Amino acid sequence: MIPELPDEIRAVFDFEPHWARIGDYQLHYVDEGPPSREAIVLPHGNPTWSFLYRDIIPPLVDAGYRVIAPDHLGSGRSDHAGSAAEYAIDLHAARFGALLDQAGVDRAVFFLQDWGGPISLGACLSRPDLMAGMVLGNTFWGEASQFHQGLFPWRAMQGPIAGPLLFGRTSAFIEGCIRHAMPPTAHSGPVRDAYLLPWRSTPGAGATLPWPRAISSGPGHPTQALADALADLLRTLDVPTRFVWGAVDAVFPWEEQGVALQALLPNGDSHDPVIVEGAGHFIQEWAPTECASALLAVAATAFGRDTDPGDQP
Repeated sequence: MIPELPDEIRAVFDFEPHWARIGDYQLHYVDEGPPSREAIVLPHGNPTWSFLYRDIIPPLVDAGYRVIAPDHLGSGRSDHAGSAAEYAIDLHAARFGALLDQAGVDRAVFFLQDWGGPISLGACLSRPDLMAGMVLGNTFWGEASQFHQGLFPWRAMQGPIAGPLLFGRTSAFIEGCIRHAMPPTAHSGPVRDAYLLPWRSTPGAGATLPWPRAISSGPGHPTQALADALADLLRTLDVPTRFVWGAVDAVFPWEEQGVALQALLPNGDSHDPVIVEGAGHFIQEWAPTECASALLAVAATAFGRDTDPGDQP
């Protein structure tokens, strides 16, 4: 765990830390806004942490909502596991659900991006009532995209030598995500340092290598059954839904994952998607205002604050 942040990172991420003891691990989360059993929940993916939401949290709190942004095991300020097996997606989902239980959250609007999608959906498998609404951005339900099927770069990075080297012994994977999937404002200074902080603070890959290895490549893959269950769950989630998507994401292109998710969700086409031109995979960095606006629109409907019929799902 990282109990204290460096001053230059704290200057741009000035939220008080909260800690949940889940099993053998301490997990960090941001918890801002008024006490409530309803919350806007902002889970991150790979290789980011709650810092990803630093510009999205304040407008949500200013609008009167409770906002929670966790760091998954092996990420951000949270503990790292002793073995790769502890990073299984179903365990991530169980810990995430337990953290929300400890925080006293009964219903949530989720922002689903990257692995934040499958992990949040996994937590809702046993508690479908938890899902009050969602905003989806550059995410998936557990199955590989065309990008993941290619030998270079993805399958090569999962090899027995290249994988541990790029994910654990060097910061090449994180550096590549910053350079190629985030805007120039993240390429230097405290933002870049914040994303590199977990790797610099704790030896090893943490969750960054088990996550890509958990992306299902099809029948026979260990996580295909979970991916199928999450796809089935999506078909039942009759809740307010919006999309905010980076247009130039090579990992999860809108025309592939976005359109497929739209078709799965009962309210997937209830509003036109916000496709952000020039934006890459980490849409929270490229378009925080658009992300916050979509979350506010969904939360207003999901939590009964909406009086405009045009915003209904």
